Amino acid sequence: MSTHSALGVKLPDGQIIGCYVHFDGNSMGGRIEKYLDQYTTTDLVLLIAQAQSCGGMRSFHCPPYEDENAPGESEFLDDNDLYEITAFDWRRADHGISWWWLVDYESAKIFKEHSSK
Repeated sequence: MSTHSALGVKLPDGQIIGCYVHFDGNSMGGRIEKYLDQYTTTDLVLLIAQAQSCGGMRSFHCPPYEDENAPGESEFLDDNDLYEITAFDWRRADHGISWWWLVDYESAKIFKEHSSK
């Protein structure tokens, strides 16, 4: 069963660059931390922008099932529709999103919210 989520980065000017993530939304916190240990918040913004262009991510920074110790990889959806989540619609996005993960661009602090829907 998939746990839908939104992953975003809040920029210094208050704007949010965000995308939809289809699987494992409730357990993304550790993977976000691991990603930010290896990469920058700018890299995360670029990854999210790439995901926006194809409808979002199937999964974020997950190791392959056969080797949980392997480096994490993100898998993108194959949707031709642009799906971006901005500051305007951050908490109003659709697809039954249950978890909202927001990373502060400057501090890399991770915030999470759970929807009670």
